[in-house]
Amino acid sequence: MTKDSHICFRTSKALHEAISQVAKEDRRSLSSTIEIALTTYLKEKKALQDVGNEKRQYPRKHLSVPAVIDQRESGQMAIGTIKDISLGGVRVFIPKDFKHQILIDSQGSRFEIVFNLPAENKPIRLSYESKRVVDNEDSVNVGAIIVDADFKNYKALQTYLM
Repeated sequence: MTKDSHICFRTSKALHEAISQVAKEDRRSLSSTIEIALTTYLKEKKALQDVGNEKRQYPRKHLSVPAVIDQRESGQMAIGTIKDISLGGVRVFIPKDFKHQILIDSQGSRFEIVFNLPAENKPIRLSYESKRVVDNEDSVNVGAIIVDADFKNYKALQTYLM
């Protein structure tokens, strides 16, 4: 869905503060948070048919595989779980126990992830850059894009996802 329209409206101070707090907690812009709230409401009312269509360039595939997160520059490593993956990026959970062993900022941290795809015996190593990091009670949720991959690893990922 393209964002080609502006909406301005007045609201109570309490509502403004509440949605601003949610936006801050989710590390989103106020505009994005309001859009999500409106989209959720319109989906419930079945008022907008194309709401919720995939916005990403590559569709994600959900899975749960263990992974080693390696920051070669700092010499740090951690263990995590890949929750979903696409040809463009990954979402990985890192248990809180490993949070202090690796430094991943919300934007721009580079690291490699080594993992095995289901039914594959060869490890895949891809380089990523963080785009979003969300701290949860028991884990850290990292969204990252692929920044480097050799042909064999990317081809194996592509074969799995197709």
